[in-house]
Amino acid sequence: MLKKILKYFTPFEWVLWLGGMAAILVGFFVGAERNLLSLFSSLFGVTLIIFNAKGNVWGQVFAIVFSALYGILSYTKAYYGEMIIYFALMMPIHIASIVIWLKNPNKNAKHLEVKINTLSAREYAIAAVCAVALTFAFYFLLEALGTDNLIVSTISLVTSLAAAYLMLRRCEYFSVCFVLNDVILIILWSMKLSTDGISVLPSVLCFSLFLINDAYCFISWRKLKYRQRAPKDGGRAV
Repeated sequence: MLKKILKYFTPFEWVLWLGGMAAILVGFFVGAERNLLSLFSSLFGVTLIIFNAKGNVWGQVFAIVFSALYGILSYTKAYYGEMIIYFALMMPIHIASIVIWLKNPNKNAKHLEVKINTLSAREYAIAAVCAVALTFAFYFLLEALGTDNLIVSTISLVTSLAAAYLMLRRCEYFSVCFVLNDVILIILWSMKLSTDGISVLPSVLCFSLFLINDAYCFISWRKLKYRQRAPKDGGRAV
């Protein structure tokens, strides 16, 4: 069992995962102000991406825990947009993704692995229009709630909506949207350093690590998709 677990992840993936967790722990303990919500949400965050990179449904399970912790953390920092995104959007989508991913496995894989989907240009266009329309509506809601850093919070909503939909549809480009979202969230939480001090440092570190891990996740899914589409007789893929 232990050998299977050790071999499941590549050496690079172990470095990403354990190195990320170590960086978050260091960031937590060097600070005078220690926020446990920020710490544990960050630890679950770097864990879920590694499993997502493998196309493993356990990534969605860890994502539910992350969404709950991060949603509470966002509420305490008056980032109501983030709270709404993760409680009202991301958590239900992660739950739905568990069901959909389990219903669409790669039956030829040795380990638990989702079958990657290919979307049409029409579906991409419809998803983009819907994301922009919903974001426009949410801008006024977030403004009414008195959300801090309103513009950045609203932009975060656009990328989160796109990433959530593509993840649900098992499309590899969900990671690209998450990369964009990571950049926005690094900016968003860095803005809190001047008012909340380094108690939010684990969150800044978390999304910095997310940026690296989500980029790797996209590369990994591209490789998985190529392998899944490759003909079994050794011929050229079409």
